[in-house]
Amino acid sequence: MGKSILMTVLITGNVIWGGTVVYAEEGLQQFNLDQMVVTATRTMKELQEVPSSVSVVTSQDIEERNINSVPEALQTLPGVYMNQAAQGGIQIRGFSSSDILVLLDGLPMNTTYNNGMEWEMVPVEKIARIEVVRGAGSSLYGGRAVGAVVNIITKDNPEKKGASVNAVVSYGSNNTWKKALYADARVNKKLSFGVGYENRKSDGYRGYYYTGSASKGSGGIKPDHELPQLSNGKYVLGGRGEKVWENENISANVKYDFDEDRSLKYTFIHTESEYRYQNPWTTIYKDGKPVFSGSVDVGNGQIVKPSLGTYLGYDGRKESDLHTLSYNDNKNKFSANFGYLDMKSNGYSSSSSPKSIDWNGAGTDSFYPGETYNFDVQKAWDNVGKHSILVGGSFKQESFDQLRKYLSNWRDHDSVISGLGDNGVYENHGGKARNIALFVQDEYQISDPMTMYLGVRYDHFTKMDGKSRYYDKNTGALTRSLDYDEVSYSEFSPKIAFDYKADEKTNYYVSYGHSFNPPPLYQVYRDGGGSMGGVVANPDLDPETSNTFEIGMKKKLSRQTNLGISLYQVKTDDKILYTTHYQPGTTTAEYKKYENYGTEKRRGVEFTVDHKFNDNWGTYFNYAWQQGKVKQNAVAGTNLKDADSADYGIPKHLLHAGVNYNKDKFNAILDCQYVSARQAPDDVTGEYGAEDAYFIVNTAFNYEIAKGTILQFGINNLFDKEFYASEATSGRTYNVGLRYSF
Repeated sequence: MGKSILMTVLITGNVIWGGTVVYAEEGLQQFNLDQMVVTATRTMKELQEVPSSVSVVTSQDIEERNINSVPEALQTLPGVYMNQAAQGGIQIRGFSSSDILVLLDGLPMNTTYNNGMEWEMVPVEKIARIEVVRGAGSSLYGGRAVGAVVNIITKDNPEKKGASVNAVVSYGSNNTWKKALYADARVNKKLSFGVGYENRKSDGYRGYYYTGSASKGSGGIKPDHELPQLSNGKYVLGGRGEKVWENENISANVKYDFDEDRSLKYTFIHTESEYRYQNPWTTIYKDGKPVFSGSVDVGNGQIVKPSLGTYLGYDGRKESDLHTLSYNDNKNKFSANFGYLDMKSNGYSSSSSPKSIDWNGAGTDSFYPGETYNFDVQKAWDNVGKHSILVGGSFKQESFDQLRKYLSNWRDHDSVISGLGDNGVYENHGGKARNIALFVQDEYQISDPMTMYLGVRYDHFTKMDGKSRYYDKNTGALTRSLDYDEVSYSEFSPKIAFDYKADEKTNYYVSYGHSFNPPPLYQVYRDGGGSMGGVVANPDLDPETSNTFEIGMKKKLSRQTNLGISLYQVKTDDKILYTTHYQPGTTTAEYKKYENYGTEKRRGVEFTVDHKFNDNWGTYFNYAWQQGKVKQNAVAGTNLKDADSADYGIPKHLLHAGVNYNKDKFNAILDCQYVSARQAPDDVTGEYGAEDAYFIVNTAFNYEIAKGTILQFGINNLFDKEFYASEATSGRTYNVGLRYSF
């Protein structure tokens, strides 16, 4: 009865979550204090002894939850919010992916163009584990490691001679498919290899709505019915229809083991992904026929003017090649890693002057391919007296080259009109940044219970080769040319942390860390023509800098129960704001520019507990309270005014919880999530554009129907909750899958 009461409280009383988390036989995966992790200190440490807030997602979690993306895999973790709109991104402690450093096997993956992460580049069935280290990480990893470091570690090849094959196929609502096939083999004691293919796609659902404001006017058509109207006065005019997407990964690796300690591994991942909208729809009908353009009379002497192109949306395409080469010497604690990421294409196309809703005519293409070279090396020495020393360095060069082109068919990215502009190009922007860094960390055993971690990293950035070019549409002549001077800056990122082992079951920690986020290259080098009120490039843009203070506790209450709590505060200076400069004496825009104005303070509390009742039943619960406050001063001649207000993009309350049942060949999971509203108090909820609070419940069932063959079934948003995350979100969805391995 006590067990039933506790389950009832977790499921119905606690506002819990929905992403489905599975626990391995040895314990819970998210917060198992006996787990070994490497990301927090760049050395192998037991999670309980790491002076940071760390969570782990394992391959078993991903398999049993039938995960389609890394954000889905992370969304159950403390302090993590995943946008529930189509292909939504994540926040960690309120920071978006541009302030989160994402590593794949230790190498940075954030894109050169906007510092963000293209999650499609990661084949999810290839993941062995994901380690999430919250807080400042720049002392070891450099730029972008502000809110967290997310290290995605891929599966290794078999240790014993032989081969293995793993296949996955699943189908769900909205014609959502996942198909994956991986084969790995060990030829002999030294040589092993693996190949894989993964495809994930969906027809999507209606998420993006088209809204418009009315203005004074007359003479428009009178629709058959009144148009739906939002509380802000805008009218809902329709939408782009379903967002269709497809991601495809092809991977291969070969590993050579010189001996049991030394190895060399090469990995290749090719990714192609695309998205588009289909079946545009309208709320405007005249004599029973849909209306997508023109003037529409909404009464009271006002009209709205829907634009046909807005219903059509965009056609996006991405293609990348990732090469990594890693050498590891475990005996001498030495490693060297090289990575090359070639973002061959990344961008979208859109229509120009469409004539009908099924328009496949002319348009423009905006693509911003980029390249990243990264070399990283480190060496560790253990037991140097009471010290363990880590020394390393890195070299990184990244660039982007944005091309904007004329297309004869906007849905065909290869239909470039070579007779217009400069061989089809009407704008070209580009730039490069180079970074050289050195870092050192000292793990000092002050006494039996007390360990100090002291580290610092020096980064030297050089921004160079910046350019902007404009070409005449008809003649192709160069009409405007800008080149930017080389600019350099340096950043020191210190960190100090103390871990106090009160007893065998209890650890306390306190830490301070400085971190920074270099400005994305598009803010530095992309120029939109300042004389027309456009964006002006800013090569002098400085990085945002942050200082993070954190205290925490990790405790084993028993063999079955782990508890953790952390409190943190982050102050970010030199925040980059999109600033409008007015023409003298007016409020008419003269130009726009990304500039360093403003400060933000964030603070929060994270609490997590997991418990195994017995061999069959387990549960977890985590809660985060977080808050951000933005402050800026008025700047004369700009749109910036004095402000001291909450950051309403950050959910104040995040609560995740789940219950898991394992018995013989059967496994069942129930997960729940509560997220508070992310909007100003006077904003209206329950309508398009709102950032609603929500509570959703997910379930998953797994049954081994034969050896190596598992049948899966899941329901997301079990109670079919309707809510908005700016865009509309999906209702109840189903999926069924089959996993086979031998």
